[in-house]
Amino acid sequence: MTNDRISALRKAVEASPDDVLLRLVLAETLVSAAETEAALDQYVVLLDQRGLPDDQLVVVGELAAANGRLALVRSCLEAARQAGVVEGTGRLQQLVDEMITARSGVKVKIGPEDEAGFDSDAPKETTTFDQVGGMEEIKRVIHRMVILPLSRPELYQRYGRKSGGGVLLYGPPGCGKTLLARATAGECGLPFVNVRIEDVMDPYLGVSERNLHAAFERARANAPCVLFLDELDALAFARHKHGGSESRRLVDVLLQELDAIGSENEGLLVLAATNAPWDVDEAMLRPGRFDRVIFVPPPDEAARADILSVVLKEIPSAGLDLKSLAAQTAMFSGADLRALVERGVDKVIDEALATGGEPPLSMQHLSGALTALRPSTLDWLHRVRSYIEFANQSERYDDVASYLQSKEIRRRLS
Repeated sequence: MTNDRISALRKAVEASPDDVLLRLVLAETLVSAAETEAALDQYVVLLDQRGLPDDQLVVVGELAAANGRLALVRSCLEAARQAGVVEGTGRLQQLVDEMITARSGVKVKIGPEDEAGFDSDAPKETTTFDQVGGMEEIKRVIHRMVILPLSRPELYQRYGRKSGGGVLLYGPPGCGKTLLARATAGECGLPFVNVRIEDVMDPYLGVSERNLHAAFERARANAPCVLFLDELDALAFARHKHGGSESRRLVDVLLQELDAIGSENEGLLVLAATNAPWDVDEAMLRPGRFDRVIFVPPPDEAARADILSVVLKEIPSAGLDLKSLAAQTAMFSGADLRALVERGVDKVIDEALATGGEPPLSMQHLSGALTALRPSTLDWLHRVRSYIEFANQSERYDDVASYLQSKEIRRRLS
């Protein structure tokens, strides 16, 4: 009898898909018949139609959680908040947190009653400055500002200077900001907790903020460690440039985490990277947060030769003049150099297919590939030049202003 009723209800819903009440009866009948997945599919449609009664949001959310339907639990939570439902909303949020934890392996702290702690098994970083080509001056600055306070804590304790703090690396894309951050952790012998934009941002209300908090809690559980925030301009976009409340809430949470409100950041070194520092909220750059701002320029000639040697290490080659290549690739980023080698390898493969042999990569292949490439850093440098000319009153970007004054840079940008 139940199967006949379900079949009749399905046909009725197909005939009148906008009949909310009819679909609701079908969903409830499916639940009674233990056809839970089919019922949840109907509840998804009801939520889209705004036809699920407010007093059923929590019940449906719990049913969805029991069946691993995270997206539906989030939808019920968001609908409950928009409808002003109070009772049960906290339970839905807890279910969302527990499901995110189960999927990501990161423990989300719900409240003071949760004493399970966080994963503290993050491995120590093995990358060191020896694996970063060139940039010797930047390495010296980072050593003085970042590594020394952790390697000589007794010296800093004597003068009442705490380790930790925030360092912002900025510059053109592909120039090694993330590699520098990893190498900093490796030089200190510390774990490296990398927080990417896709690890934090979520379309559902409140989830991005909780993801960000979870990342900081994981880093605190591994302290001392390096927490790296990639694409800081996306996480902390200037509030005066953004009209949406969602972006403002995320910036507020990040400020609270940096200030360690309700937590302790001792031993937590926060590094961040951005291609657009002028889009980062000004509140991020005050002392105690990201007060140390370091420009990472395109690699110089010596660094380009080092990068090429690393990229070419595992590729069969013959007769390569890396110094000559480095001299011909002014303003190329590390990513540009890798692209150059990849295009050269494509030419080798074409030749191998045509001749049936296995020729090595040669200067001829790379020189041919070079004619079709231009430095990707030039667009960024043009943009930052305009910014510095009109909006560098704080003199925060004087280092890049000095870089732009060199004859070679002026010639390439003219």
